[in-house]
Amino acid sequence: MGGTGAAPPPLVSGEGSPRLGGVDLGLIVLLGLIWGSAFVVIRVGLLAGASPLAFGFGRFAGATVVMALLAFLARERAPDRRTLLISALVGGAFFIGGYAAFLYLGEVVLSGGLSSVLVGTLPLWSALFGYGILPTERLGRSGTLGVGVGFVGLTVLFLPELAAGASGSVRAELLVIGAAVVGAGGSVLLRRWVHTPSGRWGLTSEFAAASVLLGVIAVAVPGQAALPLTPVVLVSLAYLIALPSIVGYTIYFGLLHRVGPSRANLVAYVNPLAGLAIGALLLSESVSLVEVAGFLLIASGLFLVQRDHG
Repeated sequence: MGGTGAAPPPLVSGEGSPRLGGVDLGLIVLLGLIWGSAFVVIRVGLLAGASPLAFGFGRFAGATVVMALLAFLARERAPDRRTLLISALVGGAFFIGGYAAFLYLGEVVLSGGLSSVLVGTLPLWSALFGYGILPTERLGRSGTLGVGVGFVGLTVLFLPELAAGASGSVRAELLVIGAAVVGAGGSVLLRRWVHTPSGRWGLTSEFAAASVLLGVIAVAVPGQAALPLTPVVLVSLAYLIALPSIVGYTIYFGLLHRVGPSRANLVAYVNPLAGLAIGALLLSESVSLVEVAGFLLIASGLFLVQRDHG
């Protein structure tokens, strides 16, 4: 949810999806830039003194208020209680909140660019989870090979820290991978249990559940409740609320229902490129050859899985 930053939902079968036009392709690129930039902005807020969980709470609490206001002004009808409840528990507490907790904790150590590459494996995890949970999800030879290639790329990214014995960096990388795993599991379960679009009110319930989860944990865990309202932190929060959360999810779900999930998830190719480039420009984050090699392998794996689905 938004790269989230925000993270992209799973790769699932795209049978019957219409062709991808120029406007929709442009929206996918725009969405990738928005969600890719979120990784860097999260890093900016953390470097400015915000604790990971409190920072996540502030983002999604603000997104809850804004999305609810938009739904109210649009006079949008709320979905049934079951859909709202599943959206809150699975989408909010699991897909958004759990994903954010792991990601933000990992980004205390890792750069935004590397985090975006690691989270780029989310569609690969989704393909694995979806195989057993979604009846329509079956990997052929291309998809199976793609998952294998993607995880080779993941291994490449871990090699320098493992060779150097940098346990802190390895733990941070595992936390970010945990974000991808949790996000993938939550999004597959959402697709399994929610069969109709939940709209703005559904997103409101997800943002609200995520903010409650992160807020409770932030208060319970020592050192996680710091949220200094400095200009840098406030600007970072405003950006994360307005673009990756509100605009990003709105674009994504529009694409999802117009061109289908398989094509909408092409955004997974753009996120890491944007994260690496923006991190290098804004925070002077270095991009190593190992990161480039890992990204290319993961992107190749995503291409093979994508081809298998559509």
